[in-house]
Amino acid sequence: MPDTQAVLALIDASIEQAGNAEHRAWEKSTGEWVTELDLVIEAALTESLSSLLSGSRVLAEEAASQDSSWLNWIAQGQVWIVDPLDGTANYVTGSGPVATMAALVVDGSPQLSCIRLHGGPALLADATGVRVIGGKASVEHHRERGRGVISARFLPRRIVDQMSTALVNEFDIVDGSGCAGSDYVDLVCGRLDFLIYERVLPWDHIPGAYAVTKMGGSVQMGDGSSYRAQPEGAGLVASSSRQRTSRLLELRRAAINTGS
Repeated sequence: MPDTQAVLALIDASIEQAGNAEHRAWEKSTGEWVTELDLVIEAALTESLSSLLSGSRVLAEEAASQDSSWLNWIAQGQVWIVDPLDGTANYVTGSGPVATMAALVVDGSPQLSCIRLHGGPALLADATGVRVIGGKASVEHHRERGRGVISARFLPRRIVDQMSTALVNEFDIVDGSGCAGSDYVDLVCGRLDFLIYERVLPWDHIPGAYAVTKMGGSVQMGDGSSYRAQPEGAGLVASSSRQRTSRLLELRRAAINTGS
């Protein structure tokens, strides 16, 4: 099994290699950006990760956006899941964090993951546990009220408002970073207690969700099933405890039923 430190070294090398990439960006779909940096990092990691583990394949965001059939083999064999530039809109506007993420999935089961915040800490997870280079991992939170993020810009506004209203009596809602990798690092480091995402794509969530579960936290889909490597889905709750996740799922479902 590859070492997470070796994977992080490849991620860092790909970011360094992309340092001279053109600052060119375009919309691949409404509100969804891609940049020259995405493409350069993705190409570098596709080559280096394939070489790191013989017989493995790479499922990367930008390639999959061109051919969604690639998602069909996400749970077949040794597959690297890669998000070359998470938080692309932040990069385009210069307004927030960005990350490069990779996870190894074997027959549908995550085995390791790395999240590198550009210019910031790195989150590493494997069978031995979780560590943060440049920070401290801890899910032992002591806030009376859980604090977390709702990322639901693809839902109708009335449902998002209903969800916020349903949660506000028990939880504090704060703005997300616009970068799933950064939000997961904040959850693992104890700065956040939960995350609610409504659009669930593998490269956005497998790396962070694996780290949360290795820390003893809980990550579940909107129907209550455990999150797993899958092409896509709707509704995900990640938190520091199964009890909190269950309560958040209950409030989320009630809000969606009321707002529909």
